[in-house]
Amino acid sequence: MLFDRWKNIDPDKLALKFPGKSYSYGELYAEIRKRSSGLKRGAYLLCHHSESENLINFLAVLHKGGKAVFAGKHSNEDLKREYAHVHQLIPLDFVPKREYDLEEPYSPQKSDLFLGVLSSGSTGQPKLIWKDYQAWFSAFPAQSKVFQIQADDTLLCLDAMAYSANLNAVIHGLWLGASIYLTPLQNASKWAELLKEVSAIFMVPSHYRLLPNRGAYTHIRSVVSAGEKLEVKLAEQLLRNFPNACITEYYGAAELGHISYIQNEEIINLPTSVGKPFPGVKISIKEEKIWVDSPYVSPDYRHQPTVSDLGFIDPNGYLCLLGREGRMFNRRGLNIFAEEIEQVTLLHPKIREAALVSPLPDLLVLYVVPTEPISHHELRNYLLSKLSSDKLPNRIQFFHELPRSSSGKVDFKVLAKKPIEEDSSK
Repeated sequence: MLFDRWKNIDPDKLALKFPGKSYSYGELYAEIRKRSSGLKRGAYLLCHHSESENLINFLAVLHKGGKAVFAGKHSNEDLKREYAHVHQLIPLDFVPKREYDLEEPYSPQKSDLFLGVLSSGSTGQPKLIWKDYQAWFSAFPAQSKVFQIQADDTLLCLDAMAYSANLNAVIHGLWLGASIYLTPLQNASKWAELLKEVSAIFMVPSHYRLLPNRGAYTHIRSVVSAGEKLEVKLAEQLLRNFPNACITEYYGAAELGHISYIQNEEIINLPTSVGKPFPGVKISIKEEKIWVDSPYVSPDYRHQPTVSDLGFIDPNGYLCLLGREGRMFNRRGLNIFAEEIEQVTLLHPKIREAALVSPLPDLLVLYVVPTEPISHHELRNYLLSKLSSDKLPNRIQFFHELPRSSSGKVDFKVLAKKPIEEDSSK
């Protein structure tokens, strides 16, 4: 499904480029075969200190016919041991050496498991979501068409492979035969130069905010965002910076795969929508919960394909999110959806980020990151003009930055544990 496709690719074509190192397709496949020969078929925890080595080890595991889990570049040693013990994984924190004769790649079936995605789950305990080849590889033709990514593209992506959306973008690019540039977050100051060398980008919204705003990059033709809602102001900036690109925001989940997508001006004109169903997906609403009928669902969720996200389908067939069930707060009998409050807040021209949490019953705290000075009075009056008074947050806290996980998503658990204070502009 992957390596057989490389037979028709020029072996001298660039496959992967990391800071200080690169591989052509010929070099990459030779390295994968060598590493694969030093492995046994099994389930591995990829925990090398280098994300580039983890990625190549992952490809070697697939070549062998095994399955693997990325530990995450910020996982400490105790957490790695816990992952390995709980999920019966073999730690792989080294570059395997050749021990056996080189083998041909394993020929997987669609039902073979190949990737485990770690999620904290609702209890905070590590939960493992296994993906089979069908869940990802059957979506790749549709991804190519929707995202407008081709074999002659060069894709820029963050090197955090434990975030499955990043890994999905990379494996899709390698499946196409495209060239992949991986960059660490700490190299954000150098992205202006990297943008000159690529034609496609995949990032989450918080990382798109770090891109240099230095005029138009007219050669870039695909810009894809996922993980969080792409707010209007950032979408407008992306359309200015990449005027010839197809800007795509897609909504999905590790458990369910791609669900819906929205593109270009529609992201701005329909700010509460996540678009129309992804090709091959049927969406239904049952008791306000989003359910999907899709070939991209992970095996353990095919009998009940929902993650309890709440939403509705508008008259034009577009999906609108109300939020995840765990982010719906009940205050005096009224259901309040965090995403609604956040999206309204983000429409204010002086607000860059917003996150709503409920650390105690009937208490709503809105954390915001302003772009310029704004008073609580001004923001409250604005919210009152857009929302009913019974939806207003009890507290508004101003931050310089919101806490985020390694994937770039807002860490709501950290916010919910912060001390409750009176409104403060600090």
